Amino acid sequence: MAMSTSIERAPAPVAAAVATPRLVVIDALRGVAILAVVAYHFVWDLGNFGYLPGQWCSTPAGVLTGRIIAGSFLGLVGVSMALAHQHGFRARSFWRREAQLLATAALVTIVTFVVMPAEVVTFGILHNIALTSLLLVPFLRGSRALALGCALLAFALPSLVTIEAAPAWWTWTGLAAHPTPSLDYQPLLPLLGVSLLGLIAGRTLVSSPRLAVAVGRLGHDPVSRSLGRVGRHTLAIYLIHQPVMYGAFWLVQYLR
Repeated sequence: MAMSTSIERAPAPVAAAVATPRLVVIDALRGVAILAVVAYHFVWDLGNFGYLPGQWCSTPAGVLTGRIIAGSFLGLVGVSMALAHQHGFRARSFWRREAQLLATAALVTIVTFVVMPAEVVTFGILHNIALTSLLLVPFLRGSRALALGCALLAFALPSLVTIEAAPAWWTWTGLAAHPTPSLDYQPLLPLLGVSLLGLIAGRTLVSSPRLAVAVGRLGHDPVSRSLGRVGRHTLAIYLIHQPVMYGAFWLVQYLR
């Protein structure tokens, strides 16, 4: 889920402040987000295998926590899009990443359909990131005020529009009154608003050398560097961690 977070061909003061090819603080924040995902799924596994009473992840607080974690990823998607394409749309790298996201999203759908068909993932975080990345492209240039207006609309629409009789395939929008059960459901709305705000923040960063210098100086402590290394491998961690943890829990149950 990571993408380039560099400030490319930056003015000399900015380049001096950014000691590595990437903004370490962005990678560190992505590292925090993926560790939060791992912790969240660990709690889900504890509930699923009966080590915790009930399933906390299904409570309103648990659902809200999951949305906040997903929102942090999608906000960083917006920031990273602005940084990666600040000097023009890099079509080759964008479409390569889109293909990777779509392939892994399809893999998640297929695996969950086989393992838990009643809660198959049809529009989870990877599906959302792939579609959101595509929708962010027109906002890489042009008015940031327009992007802000669209972000506010994305936040407001789920409260203003509810489609009671929406078919199951419509639930990805976030406007369906009764979403189909899913192990991972991250609808486009209102989360698109978070990504647009991230994009605005990223565009503001690259247009302000002083701000870029300040941000470039962040994240060079040992903890942030370690988190940054984790954050550069979020997609691999996302795909691997839950099968490993779930398999470990299953094995413990089997051997008891």
